Amino acid sequence: MRTSKYRSRADLCLPAGGHYTLRRRLGLVSALALATVAAPALAQTAAAPDGDGEAASGAAAPITDIVVTAQKRETSVQRTPLAVTALSSDLLKQNAVVDAVDLNGLVPGLVISTSEGFERNLAIRGIGFNVPQNDSAQPSISYHVDGVYIANPVALNTNFLDVDHVEVVRGPQGTVYGQNSTGGTVNLVTAQPKLGQTTGFVHFDTGMYALAQFEGAVNVPIGDTVAVRIAGQGTHHDGYANATQVPGTNGHYGLSDENSLHGRITLLYEPTDKFSLVLRAEYAHARNHETEGKNIFDPNPNPWQQTSDWPGIMKYDNTVFTGTLNYDFGWAKLKALGSWQMVRQNGSVNEDGLDLATAVSTYGYPGGTYGYTDVHDLQYFYHRSTAKTGEVDLASPGGQFVDWIVGGFYLSSDYHVGYDQYAVHAYPTTGDPSSLVNQLFPTVTDANSLGFDSPNGFFYPYFYSISYLTRESWSLYGQATMHLTHTLRLTGGIRYTQDRNSTSICDYACSTPVDVSKSNNAWTGKVGVEFDAAPHTLVYGSWSTGFKPGGGNISAAPIRLGYTYDPETIKAWELGVKTTQLDGKLRLNVAGFYYFYKNLQFEGEDAIAYQGGVANIPKLHVYGIEAEMNAVLPKGFRFDGNVTVEGSKMTEHYLLLDNIRGYNIDKQTFAQYPYGDTCVFASSACAAQDVAARSSAYYDVYGNPAPNLPSVTAMGTLSHVLDLGRGSSLTTAFQGEYRHSYVNAAYGDVVIDGVHVYRTPGYTLWNLSFRFKPRDPRLTFSAVIKNITNSGAVLGQFTNQFGGEVTRQYTPPRRLIVSAEYRF
Repeated sequence: MRTSKYRSRADLCLPAGGHYTLRRRLGLVSALALATVAAPALAQTAAAPDGDGEAASGAAAPITDIVVTAQKRETSVQRTPLAVTALSSDLLKQNAVVDAVDLNGLVPGLVISTSEGFERNLAIRGIGFNVPQNDSAQPSISYHVDGVYIANPVALNTNFLDVDHVEVVRGPQGTVYGQNSTGGTVNLVTAQPKLGQTTGFVHFDTGMYALAQFEGAVNVPIGDTVAVRIAGQGTHHDGYANATQVPGTNGHYGLSDENSLHGRITLLYEPTDKFSLVLRAEYAHARNHETEGKNIFDPNPNPWQQTSDWPGIMKYDNTVFTGTLNYDFGWAKLKALGSWQMVRQNGSVNEDGLDLATAVSTYGYPGGTYGYTDVHDLQYFYHRSTAKTGEVDLASPGGQFVDWIVGGFYLSSDYHVGYDQYAVHAYPTTGDPSSLVNQLFPTVTDANSLGFDSPNGFFYPYFYSISYLTRESWSLYGQATMHLTHTLRLTGGIRYTQDRNSTSICDYACSTPVDVSKSNNAWTGKVGVEFDAAPHTLVYGSWSTGFKPGGGNISAAPIRLGYTYDPETIKAWELGVKTTQLDGKLRLNVAGFYYFYKNLQFEGEDAIAYQGGVANIPKLHVYGIEAEMNAVLPKGFRFDGNVTVEGSKMTEHYLLLDNIRGYNIDKQTFAQYPYGDTCVFASSACAAQDVAARSSAYYDVYGNPAPNLPSVTAMGTLSHVLDLGRGSSLTTAFQGEYRHSYVNAAYGDVVIDGVHVYRTPGYTLWNLSFRFKPRDPRLTFSAVIKNITNSGAVLGQFTNQFGGEVTRQYTPPRRLIVSAEYRF
């Protein structure tokens, strides 16, 4: 998005009328149920991949361990001196997790939201992607599939398919893990082919909102040295929300719906015990309506009804080819990974989330000489990126006095992006939003052809931009662990990174693009110590650093922010304990951390309207403590949970202008000149007046908290297995999730006329599930009720930096999902 609009009104994000009585009754039922029944371990590292840790009939599921690769070596979670959570495939299915957004609550300190309806934003411990509207910026949380770095964060729109487990590592990854990241990494590990086995599964889901989902995989051996695994998935469900004012839809234009296909072929060639080659080809495809983005001033109080007249769509295609080679020399193991990736996405979104009349009444400014009502904010977009990655590492076999690993990483990517955006007070054809055509196809090169006359007046794209971005990055790294005694180990690592990116910006079909580039070099590393305090207790501490490169802004004429922004860096301290007690029936992992963050990248306002971009807040401290617990209780009960308590503070004085205040100034200035918002480009008097007023509104953000950092998040689950006899069992489940409110932007908790415009409300959610295991161990039947109280909880909030709208995406309403699975 590239515009801003605001009008002071009470926050209308209340539950729909008529839901309160039902919620109270269900809340009482939930409280009683919590005392007697339980939930499947929804925040655990417990169930083993592929159901290998299935509980015996009538017994709670045992606490098992998952092997992870968080340090480029295969180690169990409990023997890894990092804050890492591993979620098995069995656990993901129990919780109906189909994509990255569904991971909310399952991992301590993890917050995932969407921006503009087409991009997923990940934050861990408050360190996240605060600049989603700048396409040259890199995410703070790196995302990998089978260890391969996924270059474009848009690829997170791809659903999970045939997953073995998901690893989430918290804290900066500035040494051995693929691409640098300042906040952590997520590694999706898929099920791999196996020699000599014909196995597979089929899984079906059906339920409310016309849900129909299929997932299946088959492993086929070819001779003694080759195996192929083929996996596929298809998903359909109706929208969880409706745009009520789209012409011709009778108030039922579905938002946040899904129509997707996803397929993968993985081939394993393993002629000897020393050599293996894995080749993977993957394609994902989606044709959906736009994601819900409900304006905080939408007059309809129902969280899943959006007063929008725009038929937004999203078309998405993701293609990935990867290769992984392993060779064991005996004295060391070689691993090489390579990939080619392409993501294509285009569509349109309603940036203000309203219909034309409501947008004008909410954001228009009737005062001044001319008034200002060109405010309804609609955008077409286009993204196309390709990336090539390569990584090679050589590691000692382990178990020696010094375990070591050395390696290198390379990335080359290019990214084409386009935006065609309008701020209008009427449509070319009265009452017909579709008459506002997409001018990105074909690409326009004549600025005069961007506007057109109509009986309702002159229309001109509010923001029209085509940009081309490239990036090349390489790193060399090494890490070693010295076994000082049989219980004490010392680790040190170092990494050197060189990164260069360039941006060619062409706004409003310019004749000469503006070219900017940024080169970044950085040394990062880690020092850690770990001590086996008892046979099943690990104590560890670390000091580590991380780095995220700077880049170029997509605004062509800023006067305060500059054409480029600086890299952000982090220095992190962490102390942790991992212990397993009571003969494996109790597991407790606790970690405390303190981050010193420098040059936090955020999207800021420039002194001149519409020239905002990425800037850097000098210093930020983030600190907290988190805990995960699993406990097998008597009589078939089990408890699993996690809790995180965090705080943060910007520790250096820095002046900025938030976009809400900026737009309030703009609309009053524009109302005094003809041609509204274009006056800042057409009139020197208009520009000077607007710049002076905006410059005087900058304020100090010293003491503000980090964006996307809830002070408390928690999830608690309790599960009970009932023995039904003859080898069958029923697991009854109940789960509670809590997240405190937080600010979603660097501006802090700004209150204008009583409205907390940047604060994302907190929530409490309850889920209930049942899982039936018949006598045949190959079969599983389950049912899940998500959001059983039908709570209008805000899943994420988006602030349009190049404008002023604040929109929210709500968690889906109450859903019943019924599943069946057969493994062979």
